[in-house]
Amino acid sequence: MRIVFWQNCLSPHQLPYIVHLMDDKRVDEVVVVTEESISDERKKMGWELGCYPQIEKCSIIISPNNDKIRALFNMREADSWHLFSGIHGFPFIFHCFKISLVYNIKRGIVTECPYTYAFGSNNGKPLWLHSIRFFLQDYKYAKYIDKVFAMGNRATKYFKSVYSKWNVYPFMYCTQPKEKNNLITNQTATTKFLFVGSLSYRKSPKIISSSLVSCIKNNSKFDCHVTYVGDGNRRIDLENYIIKNNLKSYVTLTGFQPQTEIPTWMSKNDILILPSIHDGWVVNEALQTGMYVICSNTCGAADLLKDERIGKVFHVNNEQQLSEIMQWCHDNIDTIRHDRFFRQQWADKHISGRVLAKYMINCLIENK
Repeated sequence: MRIVFWQNCLSPHQLPYIVHLMDDKRVDEVVVVTEESISDERKKMGWELGCYPQIEKCSIIISPNNDKIRALFNMREADSWHLFSGIHGFPFIFHCFKISLVYNIKRGIVTECPYTYAFGSNNGKPLWLHSIRFFLQDYKYAKYIDKVFAMGNRATKYFKSVYSKWNVYPFMYCTQPKEKNNLITNQTATTKFLFVGSLSYRKSPKIISSSLVSCIKNNSKFDCHVTYVGDGNRRIDLENYIIKNNLKSYVTLTGFQPQTEIPTWMSKNDILILPSIHDGWVVNEALQTGMYVICSNTCGAADLLKDERIGKVFHVNNEQQLSEIMQWCHDNIDTIRHDRFFRQQWADKHISGRVLAKYMINCLIENK
């Protein structure tokens, strides 16, 4: 089987499973077609091509012309799967998708749930508006798509609802784990919380500091530190809040760090907090380093946190609930640290690139 991915750029959250697809004897060729290698946004966040070990297993094609695009669709039509990162999400992908329609090929999409955060903010729309947009804009293309790999439970439900004939499979992003023998576990008395991501509206970073204020007010002996790894347009607001509430000794803002260094930051901290209003897949990377995880119920990866030994979920924007969970983590930090290896093992068995690669292949060959 030949698998061709059509993406806007080399995805740091998809390559870790893509590079393992050819470990399976059922796959003999993997092609990744992108408009650019790494987006400017990813570069600012510290991503480099060096972050992708084993990339040589794949054929990488950057910004092909129309003749090359047609040649890729024309090759091995009978035993190829073409997987697009959505339909209308990126102009390059939509352009390639439309070209594909004259070819007798098997198609799938790998996609998140549509953005629904805060109606009126940025590009957020309620889900029912996205459903209307789908019927007006994309329904005519639905019959050309055989399978949908949907990121998270919410996305799975959405795509099943908009077109009942699709085979929809729950899926997730993943990251490349650091070697376990290089990891460092926090041994200090201080409970260490970590945020990784952009300091943006969508990631809702400020609620961590506001919940921290509540924890300190309720417990004068609350011994913790919060590290923010990332940057964005909400940084100034966050800095002002930290100063106003006397949190400078409790909080560190590092700015963006090289992506290759993120596992080290994770290994030095105990608990990842991801309070995103929408998305949130850094959870996978944290679990691969053995971190305990707190995330909002609107993060796609919240589906993973069903075992209290792995993490806890709070309702998005619920400051009280988050502060209560932070206090619980503080009170149970010895147990959390003791279970770190358990979380690493769990991640290897359930969300590693090798596991997701085999799962995707099984889904592709499944007939329904």
